[in-house]
Amino acid sequence: MKTNSWSFLAIFAISGLFLLAPLLSAQDEIPTMSAGVLIGEIDLDGRLDEIAWKQTPPGSNYIQGKPYEGRKALEETEVHVLIGQKFIYVGAQMFESDPSVIDKNLVRRDTEGQYDFINVAFDSNFDRRTSYYFRVSAANVQFDKYFYNDSEQDRAWDAVWESAVHHHDLGWSVEMKIPLSQIRYDSSKPKQTWGFQSSRRRMVENEWSYFALHSQMRTGYVNQFGILENVQIPENSRRIETRPYISNSLHKAETEEGNPFFDGSENTGRVGADLKLGLGSAFTVDATINPDFGQIEADPAEINLSEFETRFDERRPFFVEDAQVFDFPLSRSPGDKLYYSRRIGRVPHGSAPSGADFTSIPLDATIDGAMKLTGKTDSGLSVGLLAASVRAETGKAFYVNEDRFEEFPAEPQSQFGALKIQKDLKGGASQIGALVTGVNRNFSNNGNFDFLPKDALTGGLHFQHQWNDRDWSIEGSVAGSQLRGSQHAMTQIQTSSNHYFQRPDATRLAVDSAATSITGARWQLQLNRQNGEHFTGGFWLGELSPGFEVNDLGYSRAREKLSGGTRMNYKEIFPNSWYKSYNIGFWAASSWSHEALDNYRSWKSWEASRASGTANMSFKTTFINEWKSELNFTYSSDHRNFALTRGGPVMEDPGSFNIRGNVSTDARRTLFLKSGFSRRSGRKESGDQLKFYGTVRVRPSPQFEMSVEPSLTSETMAQQYVTTTSVLPYAETYGKRYIFADLERHTLEMATRISWIFSPRMSFQFYAQPFMSSADYTHYKQLKSPRTYDFTYFEEGTLVDSPESMMCQNGSLCIEEIDGSSKNHVDFDDDNVVDYVFSDRDVNLTSLIGNAVFRWEYRPGSTLFLVWQRKKTSYVALGNFDFDRNFEALLNSQSDDRIIVKLNYWLGI
Repeated sequence: MKTNSWSFLAIFAISGLFLLAPLLSAQDEIPTMSAGVLIGEIDLDGRLDEIAWKQTPPGSNYIQGKPYEGRKALEETEVHVLIGQKFIYVGAQMFESDPSVIDKNLVRRDTEGQYDFINVAFDSNFDRRTSYYFRVSAANVQFDKYFYNDSEQDRAWDAVWESAVHHHDLGWSVEMKIPLSQIRYDSSKPKQTWGFQSSRRRMVENEWSYFALHSQMRTGYVNQFGILENVQIPENSRRIETRPYISNSLHKAETEEGNPFFDGSENTGRVGADLKLGLGSAFTVDATINPDFGQIEADPAEINLSEFETRFDERRPFFVEDAQVFDFPLSRSPGDKLYYSRRIGRVPHGSAPSGADFTSIPLDATIDGAMKLTGKTDSGLSVGLLAASVRAETGKAFYVNEDRFEEFPAEPQSQFGALKIQKDLKGGASQIGALVTGVNRNFSNNGNFDFLPKDALTGGLHFQHQWNDRDWSIEGSVAGSQLRGSQHAMTQIQTSSNHYFQRPDATRLAVDSAATSITGARWQLQLNRQNGEHFTGGFWLGELSPGFEVNDLGYSRAREKLSGGTRMNYKEIFPNSWYKSYNIGFWAASSWSHEALDNYRSWKSWEASRASGTANMSFKTTFINEWKSELNFTYSSDHRNFALTRGGPVMEDPGSFNIRGNVSTDARRTLFLKSGFSRRSGRKESGDQLKFYGTVRVRPSPQFEMSVEPSLTSETMAQQYVTTTSVLPYAETYGKRYIFADLERHTLEMATRISWIFSPRMSFQFYAQPFMSSADYTHYKQLKSPRTYDFTYFEEGTLVDSPESMMCQNGSLCIEEIDGSSKNHVDFDDDNVVDYVFSDRDVNLTSLIGNAVFRWEYRPGSTLFLVWQRKKTSYVALGNFDFDRNFEALLNSQSDDRIIVKLNYWLGI
C-alpha cells in the first residue's frame, strides 16, 4: 500500500468512534417554569414593578456553560414570562454584586459584540428543532434570530418587538414586549407547553449561564431546552403586515464623450411594498409589489483566474429572510447548494453585438414580482414555496459612424420556483425532507438564447436519523437534475467547466451533440458520533454522476466523482492552570473519477483516477487569559487533475504541504489584535504561497469602534493555464497544444470599518476595501504528455518582421510590445516561422470599494437609510506589483458614486 493512502487512517478513526463512550454532563431533570397570564398592563420601562411580575414565579438557578460547565452561575438571574392577548412579555432581573462591571457597549442591532446580555428563546412548536431567539444587551440593543435543524441559525430573521432596560444598585433588569404575530405556534390549543431557554453573558468573567444547561458535550441547541408550561394562547388573531417603501438613487460617474446612454448623472426613484399575510398562526405568505432588491454592500473585488464563476453571498432582504427554508446542501462544501437565490435577477446573459461603440445593458435582470409561502404545522410538517418572475431585458447599442441605435436581447423572460417539504419524526430527533426547483425560460424562435437550457428541473431527498439520546446520527441525501433545450445548449453544458465531456482521454465520457436533454444525480451518506466529553467523529461516502447540473438555480463547482472521508475530534472543555479549552481535529478525504471503475479490482486503476487526496490536523486553544490560537497542517498528495487543461487530457497535479496559524488577544478589551499566516509549499516546484493577515480593532468608547484588516499574499503557480491551439497538431496530446505559464501573484487588501452608534436604534457605519492585485505570466510552456507534469519550455528569441511572415529567431517564443501590452509569437517546429500568436495575460487590478450607511429605526420595524457608495477601479496590462504606481493609478481612476435614500414604514394589523 502506498504511503499517500489514507485508508488506514479511516479504519482507525471509524473503529475509535465505536470504542469510545461519551461522558456526558447534564442536569438530572429538565428545568421547568410556568408562564403567567397577564391581567392588566405592563409599562415597558425595564423596572419590573407591576404586580403581574411578582405573581408569576420566575425561572432561576442558572447553570454555567462556560467557563466551568455544570457549576452554579456566579450571579443570580431570574426570568418571568407573561402571555397577554397580543403579546408575550418577558421580564428578567440580572443581579450583579458590582454593577460597575456591567458592559454597556453599543452596537448596531443584530450585531454580535462584547457586551452583557440576556436572551430568551421559544420552541413554540415544541418540536425540539426550531426556536425564536430574542436578546437584549445591557445598553438595550436588540438581537434576534431563528434556529432550525436544532442548531443552524437564520440571522436574517427580523422580528418587530420592543424592549426596555433599567440599571439599579442590584444589577440591571429588562422587559421585552414580543407580538404573538412574530412567531408561529399551534393556535388550536388554548393551553400549551413550549420549549424554553434563557441564557446570560457576563463580560467581566466571560461567563455564559443557562436556564437549561446548553452542554458542549452534546450536539444541537434546541433539543437541550427546558420547558415552559401553562402557555395560555388567546384566540387566534389576524397576522397582516405591510412595509411600503420609497427610495431614490442618484448615480454620478465620468462618461465617455458621445455616449448617448449616460451623460454622467442619473436619478432613479422607486416606490413599492412588501406584504406579509398570516394563514392561521402556522403559515405566512410574503409578497412584493415593485420589489426593491438593491444591495447596500457591494461584492468584494478579486481577480478570478480559475475556470469557475465566483460565488457571492446573498444580501437582498427578500431572499435572505427565510433562506433556511430552502436550504439543501449537496456536499460538505459550504457553497454547494441545490438552491442559490442569486440566480434570480442575475446579471443578464446577453452581450452586445460586435462593432458597437457604446452599449447599455441592465446591471441585473428586473424581478417583476416574487412570493413565498412558509410555515410549519403542529405535526412537524414544514413547507416552503417560492415563485419569482424575471422580466425579459433588452440592451441598446449605438454605432457612431452610422449614427444608429440598435436593440438586442439581453435576458429572456424567466420563471423560477422552489418547493421544500420536510417532516420531523421521533420528537425532532429524525427528519426527512425534499426540495424541488425549476426554471423556465421563454425563448423566441430567433435563436438568441439557444445557448441556455429552456427548462431546468432539480430535485432532492434528504434524511437524518439520530438515536441513543442523539449520540449517533446517520444522514444522507440524493439529488437529481434534468435540463432540456436546444442541441447547442446541451453541448454547451457538456463542455463547460463542471463537465468537460470533450476530454480526449476520457473512457466514460463523450459529447453527444444531438442531445436535447441531460440528466444526472449525486448522493452522500455519513455516520456521525455526535456526543461525548472528549471524542466525536464520523465518516462519509458520496458519488456525483457526470450529467449532474444545478447551476441554473443552484450552485456547484463539483465534477463527476466518487468520494469518501473520515474525521475525528478531541476536545477539552474544562479549564486548568493555562487553558480554558482546546480542540484537536483530524480529517482525511479522497475522491476519484468514475474511470477508477474501469478496473475496480486494481489498485493501480484507483491511483490513476485519484482526483484528490488530503489530510488535515488542527489545534485550537483558548488560554486562561482569553487569548486564542489556531494551528493547521494540511497535506495533499499527488493526484490527477481533470480540469487544468480546460477540457483537454488529464494532467498530474503535484501535492503540497500547507501550514497556517493565528493568535488573537482578548476580544473583550479596548484594543483587540489578531495576527495570522499561511504557507503552502508545492511538490515538484509546482508553486508556493505565503500570506500574512491581521486585525486591529479599537473601541475607545462604548459608542465608537474602528477596525482594520490588512492582508498580503504572494504566490507562485507553475501550471497556470493560458490557452489551447490546434496549430501544427501535436499527437502526444491528442492533436492539440495546451499552453501554460508560471504565474506570480501579489495581492494587498485592507478592509476598514468604522462604527459609530448614537443609540440602540441609530447608527452610522463606514466600510472601505482598498484592493491591489497583480498577475505576472512568465516562462510559457507546452504540456508534453498526458497524465504527467512534464512540459516543453519555450525559449525566448528575437522577433523579425520579414516580408513573407513574422520570424522568431534564436528561440521558440518572441515577444512583441504594442501600446503598453504585448503579444507572444510562438514557433512550435523550430523553423523560425511564427506558428501561433496569443496575447500576454499580465494584469494589474487596483480598486476601492466603499460605502457609508446611516440607519435610523425611527419606530419599531420602520427604518430610514441614507447610503453613499463609491467604486474606483484601475485595470492595466502589467504583471509586476508596484505599490506607488498602483496607488497613484487608483487616485487618478474614475469614481462611480451612488447616493441612496430609502424610507420604509412597518404597519401591523
